[in-house]
Amino acid sequence: MRKLTIAALCAAAMACGGDDKAADPASRKFTYGAAGAATFEEQAAADLAQGSAADAQLVQSGTSSDGSSVAGLADAMASQAWGSATVAVTALRAAGIERAVTTVRPAADLTGFDDPTCVTVTAGRISYSGCTITVGLDQLSVNGWFARDGATLAWDVTSALHSVADGYDLDVSAHLTGNLTFGTGTIIGRVRSDNAATIHTAQASMHVAYATLADLDLEHDGNGCVTGGTLELRRVWTDRAPGMPTTGEYADAGLLFSWQGCGVVLVSRSL
Repeated sequence: MRKLTIAALCAAAMACGGDDKAADPASRKFTYGAAGAATFEEQAAADLAQGSAADAQLVQSGTSSDGSSVAGLADAMASQAWGSATVAVTALRAAGIERAVTTVRPAADLTGFDDPTCVTVTAGRISYSGCTITVGLDQLSVNGWFARDGATLAWDVTSALHSVADGYDLDVSAHLTGNLTFGTGTIIGRVRSDNAATIHTAQASMHVAYATLADLDLEHDGNGCVTGGTLELRRVWTDRAPGMPTTGEYADAGLLFSWQGCGVVLVSRSL
């Protein structure tokens, strides 16, 4: 199982546990500047999008059952483009908490569940019901489904991690949803991640949350290459730990990727 810092897990977290009255992060709109050449980090994010688009085609066609890179696309792109894995690190260091833990990874290829019968596989669908992985005092739970139906690939999966260590306990949840529709040489839809993390210590509790959204309207050549179209990537905070700023790497932000050909992308940044 992959390892990430607690900061990375917290940075993957948003609407779960937030204020029910808060506006849906998907309603957050951005104004963009002129398109320009991608930075190294933005190009890496675009390359991830291209790879995930190719994986999505394989899952939708039934060639593959691993939807992990597709469901995690928004967070993966944000991590590349904005360094999301370190967004919450300042607040966590202030609390004196930083530890490597198992990443929340609700993927179709997850194995090693405490009870393997929690996974049900039928034609075009993989379902998780009360799936858990227990390692010492830590427990990861997975519930939800991945499904393909005709030209559509969709998923709704929630993972939750409860981790206990000396001096604190940690709860992290990740709710991944998405719906992609495939046409002749096109992929249209949205990939979304809503996550939250809460850390309890003897002195205090701290909560952080945010959502990442990727809206796709892509053209591809059928051979794993994105040749045109756009992808808008947004990160919207719904809860910040006390003292966290709202500017710089902590700001709500958006990037608009516009493909000019295979591997060639221009990027517009939110103002």
